[in-house]
Order: sequence, then C-alpha cells, then structure tokens
Amino acid sequence: MKELLSNVSDQNYLISVTDIPLLKEIFNEAGRDSWAYFAPFLACYSLPPKRPLYLTRNNDVFCLFQYSGRVNSERIDLVIPPSKLTIEVKRYLLKIKDFMHQTEMRILWIDSSDVCTITDLFGRNIKIQKREDEYIYDPKVVFELPGKRYKDVRKRINKMAKNNPVFFELEKDDVSAALDVLDKWRSVQGKRNKFLFDWGYTRAALNAVGLFDTDDVKSWGLEVDRQLVGFSMAGPINQKTACFFVAKTLVGLKGVSEYLRWKTFETLQGYDFVNDASDLGIEGLKQYKRKFRPDKMRTVYTATI
Repeated sequence: MKELLSNVSDQNYLISVTDIPLLKEIFNEAGRDSWAYFAPFLACYSLPPKRPLYLTRNNDVFCLFQYSGRVNSERIDLVIPPSKLTIEVKRYLLKIKDFMHQTEMRILWIDSSDVCTITDLFGRNIKIQKREDEYIYDPKVVFELPGKRYKDVRKRINKMAKNNPVFFELEKDDVSAALDVLDKWRSVQGKRNKFLFDWGYTRAALNAVGLFDTDDVKSWGLEVDRQLVGFSMAGPINQKTACFFVAKTLVGLKGVSEYLRWKTFETLQGYDFVNDASDLGIEGLKQYKRKFRPDKMRTVYTATI
C-alpha cells in the first residue's frame, strides 16, 4: 500500500498515536466539529493490517485514506474530505480511483458544512447521503441536571452516589482492569448487537493510555468497593467543542453508566459543547442518549465518488 501511495503522493504516513499533533494541526485549519475530526479517534481507528489509515500529502493538500485488503481484492476510501477542495484535488482523487481499478471511492464521514462545496465540486460524479445524527450537549447543563426532564437521571446518579464511587484519572497501571471491563461489556453487548463498531478502537485507545498527551485526551476510571466498574475518555475537537470519546461500564450495575457520564461531563465544563457521536441506530443507545437531553443534533454525511 505504501508503494502505491508513494506513486501518487509526495509523502505518506501510516497513522498512529504519534501523529495526533499533525492531525490536529491540519484540522485546526479546517475548523470542523463533527466527531470524526477528533484526532485520537482516528489514531486508534487505524488498526493495521486489517484497517490501516494513511495520511498523504500532495503539495499542500492532505488526504486521509482507509485501506481495506481482502483475498484477491483491495481498495482505498477517504475517511474524511481532503484538507482542500479544488479542481486539482478532484482530478487527484479520480486518478487514484482509476489507479486502484475501483468503480467507486467512498468518503466515510463528511461534516455538514462541507456538503455544498463537495456537491458543487463533483457534480454528477458524486452521490451524497445522510450517514447519522450526532448528539451535541451543553456540558454545563448536563452536569447541573436541572428540572423535571433530568429527574430519572438524577435519581440514578444519587442512588449510585450512596455507594461512594471513586472517579479518578486512569493511568497505565489501570489499563489491565479497564480491558477486563471492556471484555465483559463486549460479551454482553455482542449478543445484543452483532456489530460493535467501537470495540476495536476503544481497545486501542486503552492500550495507548500513557502515550496520549493529556492535552489531547484524558482518561478516567470509576471504582466501587475498590473494583473498577467503568472508564471514559474525552478531549478537544477544537477550542469550543469536546469529544466524548468512549465510556464503558460493567453491565447490570444500576446507575453506574449515568454516574460515569455525569462525572465526565464535569471535567468538560470549559467547552461550549460536547459531541457524543451517534446512536449507531441502536434503539437502546438512542433512548439512553436522549435522557441527557442533547442541546442539538448535528447531521453527518457519507458519499460515493
């Protein structure tokens, strides 16, 4: 794959945690606030050899590609739109598609602010459709839990508080216990939902605890009776919007999930908004996220060139 990208780009990088500063620098110029622009997510979403992400640079344009290799078949798709959208970039992408002998190339996540520009650029050469709606919260409101609409959440949190849970910053020594929580969560949720989109990158994120710069992502744990019952991670997408990256708890402990989420929102009071991603079309997750009363929903799109 690197050989292919070397033929069509000046530079290319296999994305890892060490590339987070570079990704943030590129994204700061873009000014997007959809969930896919959280650099630590992309660093952990890159899972070679099955799903590596490559960042290419061609002159002053950056592209982030996902490579998928199967028996007698391989393809690349854009994870997000290129850093610049020009006629030259359009020609560059069509050239790569032809070079790969692909009938189509996808753009997996498109911020709503880019839809019109991309449509105008590609015209009839592109098909854009809605992918999902992301939940955007006001962290100050969620932590305050005001009024009747938060009655159920407050009740669950107050009940959990009676168990004297300890919310603390997760460190490298805690990763083994956190991975055990993740495995137990997966064993239950995997039976309910055939496709657990976030399991792979959550595991990668836990293994990167201690490697992350705490300015990029902070990790938290929750203990009850000295047993780890949950963990969460969050960090900035930009100066105004934070990303609620991951949150997992042991299934069956009433109120533990709400308590962990509430305490994590407390750490994000310095932001205007928190992007908590989509509900993945899972009805239970949809009901759960609605309990925290999103300030607004933000639509993200996908496209096929």
